[in-house]
Amino acid sequence: MRHHANFYTNRLVTEWLKNGKIIIACDLDDTIIPYNEEIKDNCKKMVNLILECQKEGIVFLINTARSGPQLERAKEQVESLGIEVHGINEMHQDWNRPYGINGKIYANIFLDDRGGFWDSYETLSNALAIVKKERKDWSKDE
Repeated sequence: MRHHANFYTNRLVTEWLKNGKIIIACDLDDTIIPYNEEIKDNCKKMVNLILECQKEGIVFLINTARSGPQLERAKEQVESLGIEVHGINEMHQDWNRPYGINGKIYANIFLDDRGGFWDSYETLSNALAIVKKERKDWSKDE
C-alpha cells in the first residue's frame, strides 16, 4: 500500500504498521545531545520527535562510538530526556531475526547528525503523522 510519495517514508510507515513498532538506532552527540551549542535547538527537536514516536511504539537503540564507562553515562543521558533505551550498540535482547549480525545493528531508521539529520527527521516525522492517522482511522472502524 502506498502511504506517501517518498519511498523511504512509505517503507517506514509500512514496516511500522505491519510490526506495530519500528526500531530506531540513534547517534548521540549533536543528534539528541548537543555537543555544539549552535545546534542545541536541532537536538531538542529530534528528542521531541522521538518522544512522540515512543507513544506509537518504538524500540530505541543507542548507536554510538562511545565505549567503556561512557556507555552507562550515555544511557543515563538519554533516559534523562525521557527516552526509553532498549539497547546500546547491539540489538534488543528479544530480537530474533537474522539481522544485526557481524557488528552491524538492524534498524528501520538511523538518526545521526552526520548522516542526513534533517532528511531522517523529515522521514520519521512524516511517517509518524501517517501512522497516527492510520491508527486513528482503524479505531473508528472498530
